[in-house]
Amino acid sequence: MDFFAGLVALAYFVMISAATRQHFTSEKYPLGMYLISGLSLIGLFVFLLLAFYGNLMFSFAALVLMVPAFALFLWATRHSRKKLSLAFDNETKGDGIITSGPWKYIRHPFYSSYIIFWLACAIGTAHPASIAVFGTLLFVYLYSAKREEGFLSDGRFGQQYIDYQKNAGFLLPKIPSRN
Repeated sequence: MDFFAGLVALAYFVMISAATRQHFTSEKYPLGMYLISGLSLIGLFVFLLLAFYGNLMFSFAALVLMVPAFALFLWATRHSRKKLSLAFDNETKGDGIITSGPWKYIRHPFYSSYIIFWLACAIGTAHPASIAVFGTLLFVYLYSAKREEGFLSDGRFGQQYIDYQKNAGFLLPKIPSRN
């Protein structure tokens, strides 16, 4: 099962790498993306090393988390017909707010997918390096998402985005109130 978990992790990583070129656009590669890329390569290396040598601590738990991460990412790519800016891009552009597919429920489905994936890697390996990569990327993704929300709220679709925030959760779906 470890080897299979390694293949799934590798497939996810290849998928997000390819999607970065297709769904995201920026004038230049933002500095924060170098941090994300470097940490991601370290995290993937540790996970694959342990997976392909059959040394994962919790391979089943990793797979259970990787499947929804994979599905959420695919669902988000199907609905992100507009080119999105890369994380940490100071020139956040957009021709509207995406509110279909996973965006109907959460405002940052790509970040949610990444966080679930890196959590899967941290749990699967139970290795200090994987846990450190997860913790650092969690902070980076949260910071980037909040930063993007500031750009969107202050941008040309600001009021539309503020209204949208009332209905969609940040990284997880909002639980409807009984009022």
